[in-house]
Amino acid sequence: MQGYAALLRIAFTLMAIGFGAVSPISHAGVPQPARLDLADLGKPFLLQVNYEEDDPQHFMTSRSRLVTFERNGDALRMLDASEPKAKTPRVLATIPIRSESSGGLNVNLNAGFDTIYFEEDRTGEDYYGRAAKHDYRGFKLFDRQVLSVSCHGPLLVFDQQAKTEDGSRIVVHYYLSPYRPDPGFRPFEMKDLEHFGFYETYPQWRSDRWALFAMKFAADRPIVFALSSSIPKRYRDAVRDGVLYWNRALGVPLLRVIDAPPGVRAPSPDYNMIQWVTSGEFSSTSYIQADPLTGEILHAHVFVLRETMMDGDLAQQNDHLRYIVAHEIGHALGLRHNFARGPVTTVMDYFDLTQVLAIGANIRVGAPALPYDRDVMRYVYLGEPLDVDSLPAFCTDGQSGCSPFPSPPPEVRGIRGDSGGDNGAPSK
Repeated sequence: MQGYAALLRIAFTLMAIGFGAVSPISHAGVPQPARLDLADLGKPFLLQVNYEEDDPQHFMTSRSRLVTFERNGDALRMLDASEPKAKTPRVLATIPIRSESSGGLNVNLNAGFDTIYFEEDRTGEDYYGRAAKHDYRGFKLFDRQVLSVSCHGPLLVFDQQAKTEDGSRIVVHYYLSPYRPDPGFRPFEMKDLEHFGFYETYPQWRSDRWALFAMKFAADRPIVFALSSSIPKRYRDAVRDGVLYWNRALGVPLLRVIDAPPGVRAPSPDYNMIQWVTSGEFSSTSYIQADPLTGEILHAHVFVLRETMMDGDLAQQNDHLRYIVAHEIGHALGLRHNFARGPVTTVMDYFDLTQVLAIGANIRVGAPALPYDRDVMRYVYLGEPLDVDSLPAFCTDGQSGCSPFPSPPPEVRGIRGDSGGDNGAPSK
């Protein structure tokens, strides 16, 4: 793991700071130098970005990209290497070089990272099609300040505070690391959205066709979700039950739940977090960030909004919460909605309150997973054989005639919140 992984002496080795490279450093307003070895110029890195605007519930991700760095005079140019068919790679950032020493370039990330792109990691063929498109729309960052720079193993984490054009405060989290796809990960190519739905990578050219791959975690090691300390004690068991429902779907104890250290919150570079939110503009929701080529999920962020839970006694609230968390963890595992009419076959639908409480009670007592969840997860994650024509009915967001409710949702709908959005998942 030396040489190109000398590793981050990119991980943009921290310079002249007087702290160990593993601890966050907070020097708001002072541009922090970082170092890129000359030997790493032209080599691929993975850049992932997420950001919060004013309210931690207003959270978004920006499309994960492969990038390379090239020197251009007194600046370092970060190029988009995600589109191999592009004739000329797009310059995503121009990073000033402060100085050069010992075979490396000392650069100012804060000055270079000044734009957030609207495209995000949650995607699918019905959003962007099955052929690659180039969308570099975004917004500029003003009054940029460094919040912290830290190394987490090979991962550089750069946190930046800024303002948008209308003066709103924004906090941006950049994750940068040498691109090293997991050799043991088994990508799953998505052929269509006819029988089941996962979030997908952006289209990639594969010798004779465009290919899209399901976003999913690796199945050869535990998938660990950490509960934020902000989750009230009276609800923590219900949240755990909602996560562990998916072990029954998979038939193996792949998912685990731990308590996050005090003060750790979403987004975290080290944990797949479940964050408790007591007020916000949106409903309970999930976000994922994945390897843009293979679809392997690398970060998952789940926000549970207290306001989406029903009023009532504690037992009912907890059963309601078990359903909400199971639904959101389904998204965090890559699954899209299934709004097909008919019998209850999945937690990835919306239901009236009576059905929601019944699903939550079944999760509480350890009843078998619902058939769509079981069959699809074992097929995509574990490679179990499946006759897709035998699956329960499927339809998802945006498909013709597919809606979670035949009419405006009733007041007692299973997940309360913004009636114009998802009410339980990303409002895509």
